Amino acid sequence: MLMSTSPTMFTGEEREAFDRVSDEARLTRWGGDCYAYCMLAAGHLDLVVEADLKPFDIVALIPIVEGAGGVVTTWDGGPAANGGRIVAAGDPRIHEAALERLSRG
Repeated sequence: MLMSTSPTMFTGEEREAFDRVSDEARLTRWGGDCYAYCMLAAGHLDLVVEADLKPFDIVALIPIVEGAGGVVTTWDGGPAANGGRIVAAGDPRIHEAALERLSRG
């Protein structure tokens, strides 16, 4: 299961990249904001993909996801604390697969 805040946060190539991930998800849902990351940490969903986040949108959520064994990075695999395009997964294998699909072009 994939979750994101809003489809309007993705434009152009970002939307195409998101759609590549979403096309392989069993279910995509919108509207989670920070709740999506907590649902991820609790094991209720597999992946959160977002764009255009500010540091204050993500920095407090990183230790929650990582403390539950998940992974949070930017779409290029870098540190997520500065915001931007973020991908978070409960399983490192799902994270790696999402990064690969996001980077295809």
